[in-house]
Amino acid sequence: MNFAMKAVAIAIMGFSLNAMAVQKDITINANVDPALDMTLSDAQPLPASVLMQYIPGVGHGLAPYSMQTKIWSNNYSDVNIRLANDVLLYDRAGSSHTVGIKVTYGGTSTADEVTTAGRTMTKDVLFPGGATTIGTGSIEQELRFTQNPPGEELPAGNYTGVVGIVLTQSTTATPPAV
Repeated sequence: MNFAMKAVAIAIMGFSLNAMAVQKDITINANVDPALDMTLSDAQPLPASVLMQYIPGVGHGLAPYSMQTKIWSNNYSDVNIRLANDVLLYDRAGSSHTVGIKVTYGGTSTADEVTTAGRTMTKDVLFPGGATTIGTGSIEQELRFTQNPPGEELPAGNYTGVVGIVLTQSTTATPPAV
């Protein structure tokens, strides 16, 4: 009987330890396109959100926000880049004021602007080492968000908006440079 009591006591201790267990769940998400992607230059994912700093005073407005990126591809081909829609920041408090955002990729000139119409980036510029270099990603290029028009003073608010960047591989040959 002493043995039976010990067995019951051990069983009760085992159940009480399990009652104190804690489980932590972490959801993992992945947006997979096996042919094309854009990452930070160190191959980390692009941030889900960024904070543009507002600098008070005449001519300052929102400070530009930029990050160094790379494009990854399984094919040595031209890449089209465009915006899913025009980028506007809306005041979360509900005011009617919006802030336009200009997006550029690879520089700050008008030719580097990314719009809903899109533009083509040639494979020779993205992968200057040729087809054998696609495994290391494209050259690093700056993805930049700028207030449009720059320096506009803004009323107080908590502004938010989404930049939707769409990358596709070009299906037509790039005409030769003239």
